[in-house]
Amino acid sequence: MAQAVKEALSSGYQIHPQAFNFLLKLDMKTDVTDLVIKVVQAKISSGDQQTIIIKEDLEKVLPPEFKELEQSQTVMRTMVPEFIKPEFEIVKDATNNIFPIEGLKGFQSLFRSRFDRLIKIIGKRPNSYQIRQIASLKKDAPSTPQKIAGLVMNKKVKRTHVELTVDDGSGRIKAIALEDRVRRSATEICLDQMVVLDLQFSKKGLIVAKDIYSPDIPEHQPSTSKKVVYAIFTSDSHVGSKAFLFDAFNKFVLWLNGKSGDDLIVSRVKYLIIGGDLVDGIGIYPNQEKELQEVNIHEQFKKLTQLIEQIPKHIIIFMIPGNHDPTRQALPQPAVPEKYAGQLYSMENVKMLGNPAYLNLHGVNILVYHGTSLDDVVAMIPGLTFTKPASAMKILLKARHLAPIYGGRTPIAPEREDNLVIEEVPDIFHAGHVHTVDIDNYRNVLLINSGTWQGQTLYQSNMGLSPIPGIVPIVNLATLEVISRNFVSMIK
Repeated sequence: MAQAVKEALSSGYQIHPQAFNFLLKLDMKTDVTDLVIKVVQAKISSGDQQTIIIKEDLEKVLPPEFKELEQSQTVMRTMVPEFIKPEFEIVKDATNNIFPIEGLKGFQSLFRSRFDRLIKIIGKRPNSYQIRQIASLKKDAPSTPQKIAGLVMNKKVKRTHVELTVDDGSGRIKAIALEDRVRRSATEICLDQMVVLDLQFSKKGLIVAKDIYSPDIPEHQPSTSKKVVYAIFTSDSHVGSKAFLFDAFNKFVLWLNGKSGDDLIVSRVKYLIIGGDLVDGIGIYPNQEKELQEVNIHEQFKKLTQLIEQIPKHIIIFMIPGNHDPTRQALPQPAVPEKYAGQLYSMENVKMLGNPAYLNLHGVNILVYHGTSLDDVVAMIPGLTFTKPASAMKILLKARHLAPIYGGRTPIAPEREDNLVIEEVPDIFHAGHVHTVDIDNYRNVLLINSGTWQGQTLYQSNMGLSPIPGIVPIVNLATLEVISRNFVSMIK
């Protein structure tokens, strides 16, 4: 606003108070400085001698969707934004990509698929042609760096170095990272992820890693919506728990219905993405039954449905499962079966999906993942904590895999294909699971960990976990800017 006023004055124009208030309403929605510049240019071109900018001048240069929004206060109050039509595509749903193969053959197939998919990603690097198979390395050329790529079978962090064991199918090699820069890179490597090593054979017979790379994502130019439309990201509602914050969630529902202000935002909310742990489930952790308000899984989903039914029907709701929901626990997870959530399946504005899921909303590509593997990443990588889960999400993007670590806390199913590889770079990467709100950006990918609607349970207290509940990230898909609303703080 300050820049807009400055631009007007420097051009010899003043802004009428009514026009100023109108600009204030638009300030979060569009570039008001650009609007003022367009008004000035229009006045000069038309020979208009009036040096006062009035509201009507601004309305003439507004994009069509803003004009429709401002035509009637009734449109905003009744929360029926007919001028925003849904534009969404379910690009990939884990439910439709589950082909289990039992036993050893299944895991062999899974890791062969992982290797093949990740080596294709690495093949897009400029110097990928230099990659050799481990079996063809020249051990008699100590001064010549050689490049390999493979899956990390073992990792040992020592006081003076980091030791990595890498397998590429042709053979296995053990390399050590000695230099500080290379050691730092090695500490961020997960077990079972793809890695590229620049190797050198020392005269003493050691194999030294001179450089280490993850597949990583390139610098990304995100796609954005052509219209100002909002998507809300949340997760971990845990309905059925005694710690479920009903009052805060009810405030959220009232807000979505236009009864708590923010009219300009709420009238343009078109999508709600819920990233798993829809209900608290049964028997998920020791003595959970003591912390349940509702001990029947069908009743938990009934209560969840009653809440979801109160959300305006023009908002499209996408739901994926988490580790508390009644579907298979191994990744990837199919959608919650209809026998538990039949009423949700019958709602036209609700889409029940698997975990993970890829969406395209108004041209913006979104990867939705519950985030169970964040437990393993935080445990393995030094310096990571549950208070900053977006840092762990960066590790997954660097590894180009949603659950690289096999054999940890995250169950992974033996599958024909590894559909947890991040082949397409998203514009937004959304996760939950750790009950902490964290927003960050990595190479122009927006990272959102969306918190929870559950207060601290006794189990979490004993584990030293302190949730941050009731905070909702809201993304303007036209700019990928994030604002948040705290619905716990709204409770009197």
